[in-house]
Amino acid sequence: MNKKYSLAMLGVALGFFASLSAVIQGAEDLNTLEQKALREAVEVVAPSVIQIETVGGLEKVGDQLAGGGPCSALVVSADGYLLSSSYNFVHEPTSILASLPGGKRTSAKIIARDHSRNLVLLKINAEEPLPVPTFVPRDDLRVGQWTIAVGKSFSPVDANASIGVLSALHRVWGKAIQSDAKISPNNYGGALIDIHGRVIGVITSLSPQATGPQAGADWYDSGIGFAVPLTEMQPRLEKLMQGEDLRQGLLGISLKGNDIMADRPEIGAVRYNSPAQESGILAGDIITAIQGRQVVNHAQMKHQLEPMYAGDEVALTLQRGDDSVEVKATLTAVLVPYAHPFLGILPVRDAEGIVVRDVLADSPAATAGLTAGDVIVRVNDKPATTVDELRTQISALEPDTAIQLVYRRGEEEKNAEITLATLPTSVPGELPAAWSKEVEQPAQPPQTGEVEVRLAEEPNAAFAWIPDDYHADRRYSLLVLLQEPGDVDKQATIDAWKAVCKQSGAILLSVSPASKERWTPSETGVVRKCIEQLAGKYNIAPGRTALVGVRSGGAMAYMVAFENREAIAGVVTLAAPIPRGVQPPDNDPLHRLAIFTLYDDMSPQAAQLKKLDEALAKMKFPVVHRSAAKGADKLTDDDRTAITRWLDSLDRI
Repeated sequence: MNKKYSLAMLGVALGFFASLSAVIQGAEDLNTLEQKALREAVEVVAPSVIQIETVGGLEKVGDQLAGGGPCSALVVSADGYLLSSSYNFVHEPTSILASLPGGKRTSAKIIARDHSRNLVLLKINAEEPLPVPTFVPRDDLRVGQWTIAVGKSFSPVDANASIGVLSALHRVWGKAIQSDAKISPNNYGGALIDIHGRVIGVITSLSPQATGPQAGADWYDSGIGFAVPLTEMQPRLEKLMQGEDLRQGLLGISLKGNDIMADRPEIGAVRYNSPAQESGILAGDIITAIQGRQVVNHAQMKHQLEPMYAGDEVALTLQRGDDSVEVKATLTAVLVPYAHPFLGILPVRDAEGIVVRDVLADSPAATAGLTAGDVIVRVNDKPATTVDELRTQISALEPDTAIQLVYRRGEEEKNAEITLATLPTSVPGELPAAWSKEVEQPAQPPQTGEVEVRLAEEPNAAFAWIPDDYHADRRYSLLVLLQEPGDVDKQATIDAWKAVCKQSGAILLSVSPASKERWTPSETGVVRKCIEQLAGKYNIAPGRTALVGVRSGGAMAYMVAFENREAIAGVVTLAAPIPRGVQPPDNDPLHRLAIFTLYDDMSPQAAQLKKLDEALAKMKFPVVHRSAAKGADKLTDDDRTAITRWLDSLDRI
């Protein structure tokens, strides 16, 4: 290597190291600038974030200890109004204290609540104007921008913060924006801000599925959190300041179909005494636009309707046959609880037409003299040719309504006037066969007995048991066991259930939590996926699909059922309450949900569980209760017989 070449290489090397040094220096400068910008953004908003302390109130909410630590609130007016998360006040504190930016503590009181977005409006008496932050309109937000969650959980002066990005704009059906900044009960009520210190929204607990002041709080370790955009709350502040609570607006319709992205918003049922009924909306109408915005599926409709409040007027465009119809409805906060009307028959499942399999004892049909083998042909002069058609016709009527029924017995047509009742709350006696036709097994019958159920993306263990006389032309009931955490004796589970399942035409599915310690709320989707995987291979009736759980498995059963009404028709629990923060949905005309509870009537928990039964019955859910043996923590053979017989009757009309 000659000297000239060596000098050239040395020059290149020095240039490279100089460039590298410049890059490193540039990166350090960028990090410094980034940290400076983040710190300054927090400093800008910090005086507007107020530490709140609560004293007294309930020690427990439901079965959970209530948190008593400091929380945060955000200044929304200079004269002392603050917004915070309703999660912070669910334990109904007797005293609320706010620490002002100057360090002085003063009392605060709750003025009103936003039950739809889980917020509360507080009022304090400030001697000096409070610093109102700058708010960012939702239209200015962009996915991927910096977000900083700011609270005053640990100090009345120094803010605590966590950093992330804005990960979605229209979550919880359009009510909230989503960030992956660390959001937990510690900073509920604080501010989610941008890199300039402007407030995007108030941080709160929310859930796309559940409702209630604590809904979504269990998501705090999921990696995402929600904030309600402030600019959308500003037009509602005056009403809150006047002491008026805000509640989600309800229309009173049920939609046909189960696929929220694929199915059109076709109305399957209109609730009686609802805004929908008063505005003239009819079953069979298809919603094509809301407030002038086109909607083509269930999801778009929910995004338009769910952010609206009670008292708001909604303009709907409907397709009714070949006509386009415009209606307006004023949304309401409360719908009259829907009670399913009951005729009192069980239909034969494989018959052509509506053949009565059984007439349930003490039912309107029994009083009218109907018997097994009768064929129902008309209701109120309208032909009823299929079981689904009859069920839809009956569900549109109120209980205590008198109907004219025409049925055929042999060659003779008979007429009956029948006054409908409500769904029974007892376990039927032994039932006759559900199917009337013999079926031949195909040359290559599907797998029966124990079947593995495995979700590639989930660690949960699951298996199914299929009756050995399974035939794909029949729709089977499905019992889904939500196991207690820990090891499951697979063979013992099958041995305990297979006889009663075979007798009632039911498939058994067992799903275990991923953890050996607990179920988590996010696993509701796992249960649904297991059901869907099984339903992809075997013929299952959603109207006779029920979840069964003991203690924590029972609590999980309530959560899964409330979130998946179109797929679940029944819940069976042994000594299990509804989990904290989970609110039962309204009873639905199209998606029935029956409840079967078991617990020791003399146990210390019996009073609480009985109140839960009464609350569900008040919402018009048909609740069947069976007393369990003293200290029972497992189902008995008699329990299993009663459960499968009850399941077999869920397609009653």
